[in-house]
Order: sequence, then structure tokens, then C-alpha cells
Amino acid sequence: MSRDELRRVQALLNKVGGLLETDGLTGRNTRRAIREARALAGLPAGELADDALIDWLEAQPDPSPELPTDGVTFIASEEVGGRDFYERHAARPIWPGGASGITIGVGYDLRFSADIFEADWAPRLPAATARALRPWLGEHGSKAGADRLKSIRIPWTTAWQVFIGRSLPQFVGHTARAYPMLADLPGMCRAVLVSLVFNRGPGLEDMPGSDRRAEMRAIRDLLRAGKADQVPDQLLSMRRLWPLARGLRVRREREAALWAEGLSRPD
Repeated sequence: MSRDELRRVQALLNKVGGLLETDGLTGRNTRRAIREARALAGLPAGELADDALIDWLEAQPDPSPELPTDGVTFIASEEVGGRDFYERHAARPIWPGGASGITIGVGYDLRFSADIFEADWAPRLPAATARALRPWLGEHGSKAGADRLKSIRIPWTTAWQVFIGRSLPQFVGHTARAYPMLADLPGMCRAVLVSLVFNRGPGLEDMPGSDRRAEMRAIRDLLRAGKADQVPDQLLSMRRLWPLARGLRVRREREAALWAEGLSRPD
């Protein structure tokens, strides 16, 4: 298989949660994604991207009708830190800290999901797992609480299904309400805004005496004024908010780069 052919396969695997860089290089993440896709497709086990697998992948729907698949892959990868990090850490319930609740899957916060948990997760989880998580619905999380749940593992395929079936559409809606011009943007720019809202929430107004949402308001105003090319400056400006959190600063840098890429490759 040529490098270009492998890039195409990697892009197809991302439709079903591969979380792959489309670099055309065969590595363990690509081999794992092929194994998982073959299992999903009901094909014989293995690491071969044969015609049967490619035909099945091509027949699968895109993960989002509003966002490009590479944009969805970016959001999920940022939320879970990539597949390796997910398997080592995020597959178990975690407490991100602060006012968050116990969080599972792709940024699914049980504190804010009490009314939808049964539909989203209960049919996909063993009964004992769902029973152990229910006491945390609507509640603040804690490290001790996460430690008590450390025997639970959420399979990636299950986390992906809930992400594209519930969380992502929900946050596309939140983003569209905060930024009504969302639908008029190129696909990757739409994905960047959804990434931002997924990470920071949709609110644009600050508490008195605070300016933590200033750049988010500025992005809205720039889009209203037709100055989409200036949005990356605001994304980069947000780095001031996290002087000690390198991961968040790097995420804003990646979003800024993807925004510029989106403007250069309109749908």
C-alpha cells in the first residue's frame, strides 16, 4: 500500500474513531485502529486494510453532519489526549478538578448529565458499571470519588459512540447559539469554534471584575464584522489565562493554526 493510499485509509478510520494523524505511516496506532474497525465491521481479526474493510469504512456515515471528520478527530484527540493517553488514564472515571463532576468518556461530565445519562450510557455499559456511576449524577466530583471508581474502564468504542451521538451535537448547538455565524464558516473553522466551546463552555459574559471571556466576545465581534482572519490572534491571546497550563496554551496554538488552515481551504 502506498503512502497516499494509507493516508486515505487513515482518514476513513477516523470516521469510526481512529484518532489518527493522516501521515501515511504504518504505526501501532494505525494497526490498532484497523483491528478495532475490523471488529466493528464483523470482519476476521487482523491488521489488514483489505477491500472488505475499506468498503465497510466508505459506507459508514461521517461522525458529524456539521463538521469535517478531521475537525471531529481534532476535538476528540484534544479532549482525551490521544488514544494512548485515553487507554492509560482517561478510560477510567476521572475528576478534572475544580467545579467539575466525575468525568467519563470524551469529556462527559456526570455533574451536568443527570437527566440524559440513562439514554446516553446505561444501554452501552454493564449494569454494575452504570449502577456505580449513578450516585455521581448531578454531584461535584472529588479525587477520592474517582479513586473509588478506578476499577471501571470505558471502552474507547463506547466513548466514541456517546461522543458523536450526544456530546458533539450538543456542543455544536451550544456553539451555534454563542456564535450565530457558525454555519457560514469553512468546516475546519467551525470545528475550531466547537473545540473552544467544548473546552471553555459557551458563555461569553464575564463575572464583574473579570476579563476571562474577553477573547471569546472579541471572536464573536470579529465574525460579525467579517474579519475572520483576525480570529487566530484572539485564540493565541487566550494563552494569558493559563500561564502554568502548557496543555491549554498548546491547544489554543493548534486551534489558531487550524483556523488559518480552514480559511485557506474552504469547503
